Amino acid sequence: MRLSDLVRKSAAKNQDAEPQFSFAAAGSRQSEAAGHSEDRPPRTEPSDRSEVSHYYQSARQEVERILDLASQGTAFSVGRLQQIVTGMVKGLITGDELLVHALNGNEKGVDLARHMVNTSILAVKIAQGAGCRVEELPWVGLAACLHDVGMVIVPRRILEKPDGLAAEETALVRRHPEKGFRILQSLGSEFEWLANVALQEHEREDGSGYPRELKGENIHEYAKVVGLADTYEALTHFRPYRPAKPAFDVSRDLLTADRTKFPNHLLRGLIHGLSTFPVGTYVRLNNSEAARVVATNPSFPLRPVVEVVVGSKGERLDPSRRLDLSTNTLLYITGGSSATGGD
Repeated sequence: MRLSDLVRKSAAKNQDAEPQFSFAAAGSRQSEAAGHSEDRPPRTEPSDRSEVSHYYQSARQEVERILDLASQGTAFSVGRLQQIVTGMVKGLITGDELLVHALNGNEKGVDLARHMVNTSILAVKIAQGAGCRVEELPWVGLAACLHDVGMVIVPRRILEKPDGLAAEETALVRRHPEKGFRILQSLGSEFEWLANVALQEHEREDGSGYPRELKGENIHEYAKVVGLADTYEALTHFRPYRPAKPAFDVSRDLLTADRTKFPNHLLRGLIHGLSTFPVGTYVRLNNSEAARVVATNPSFPLRPVVEVVVGSKGERLDPSRRLDLSTNTLLYITGGSSATGGD
């Protein structure tokens, strides 16, 4: 049976069983689900950072375990990962500490499990920002945590290659969605939808994706969310062939040059869920100082609370100083900076 036939058959068989992704009605923000309110104070990290860090590390370890078993062709279950993702979702609803972990660009090297967990966190925030119902967010997070399981077919020497891939190497990398589909199919009919998300997360709204060049409504909605989160995560983190890009620059590019690749409601979800300047990222101010975003202002998304860490002449400030840009009209953000505060 051809893969395309298998996908159609599984989709028809599980149409009523798979979780249904739904958004707020057009024009409605669904403040509770999206985590936005005009009267709500700036969002900061939750107080219990150790618990949040535990969820992040637990998810990373569990994904590593699944990747190891998948690479050996050994069966695995996702029950433990489901529990961890549910905990992560609760943390993401109440604060931004997990988002800070996901956007941390200081780690170097290739870590597939870390990328998958980061993508899960970003996908939940994007879905939340787009108005997804809270009870559905763990399904989005689970799909994102497993989206790249098919990458086990790609040797580490290719993942860590510092220059362009040869044609046969590119072809191998592009086979990972089908491999992921087959791996996740082994979980049984209950998770057939999960296999379809892994298969389709590299498809794009305008038909420019792979492996089947699907368009628009033919792409699973979860796959669209995961695809956007995957792209955002990859661009904001170091890769052997390029440095990380500031979050602001990535958001700008996705909203301009790449806007036909993703649906508008998810691009809005990206801005609402992650903010134009997410907590933990670095920005450049109009007076040439560099600052770290420490809290967002839902009422003023372009004017977060920042901690100025580098002076106008490039000197490290000790102590740093805290500014709420929503109350300081003379200063504003001109763009993103690297994690060290420089450009």
